[in-house]
Amino acid sequence: MVQPQLNLSYDPAIPGRKFDFFPANADSAPLLAMFHGGGWISGDRAHLHEEAEWFASQGINVASVGYRLAPLHPFPDPIADIQEFMRFAKANAKDLNTSGTQTISFGVSAGGHLACMAGLCDKAFRSEEDVVLADGVVSICAITDLRNPEETQFPIAFSFLDQFIQEPHALNPEPWAEASPVTYVKEEAPPFLIFHGTADDVVPVKQAQILHSALNQVGSPSELHLLESEGHSFMFDTWNHMRQQIVEFVRTI
Repeated sequence: MVQPQLNLSYDPAIPGRKFDFFPANADSAPLLAMFHGGGWISGDRAHLHEEAEWFASQGINVASVGYRLAPLHPFPDPIADIQEFMRFAKANAKDLNTSGTQTISFGVSAGGHLACMAGLCDKAFRSEEDVVLADGVVSICAITDLRNPEETQFPIAFSFLDQFIQEPHALNPEPWAEASPVTYVKEEAPPFLIFHGTADDVVPVKQAQILHSALNQVGSPSELHLLESEGHSFMFDTWNHMRQQIVEFVRTI
């Protein structure tokens, strides 16, 4: 079993900005940056340790990345944290035994949203440093478009969205657009691997389709898998098949 290594040089003063590193023990292996779910208000990087260990066993370096949580740290703080990690990963590629050019963001639910932002959002939040974007994105059950939340989101989502974006959309729609990955889609967007269950009752499957369509429109590679009868979590066999597809995707970046 691969043991996590906590890199304390990554802003140790703020616990949410630490990460656990799972080495693949391979020269210049790609780096999979994993962001946990929890509606931006809960969850912990340790929740992804089992997945991180598995991907490391497949020859992929993995970082399970923490970020600050709402409501104490609403948008854009979590985005700023993942942008900080992306800069850190590039600057420390040698120490992490990565190529420095192959960082793939990965996340489920709120983590999927952050993974999308890591690959698309070129606007720097809470920093004057340049943004370092992911070279590929694995997005699972992610919210991708918040520009018209009353029309595009299920009512259950507002139990966490209102804590994440603490501005009523009717009064100030700007942060809702800024928090939408689809807002940042450009021709140079990285390759995407998108999964979404057709029976998801937390995040509408239309969210995956919106992002996939936007990427197609600018000619960026996007592979969409709509998983029949799967909800916001997945059956064991489905998840194992997704794992294999993700490994194949990472190896092509």
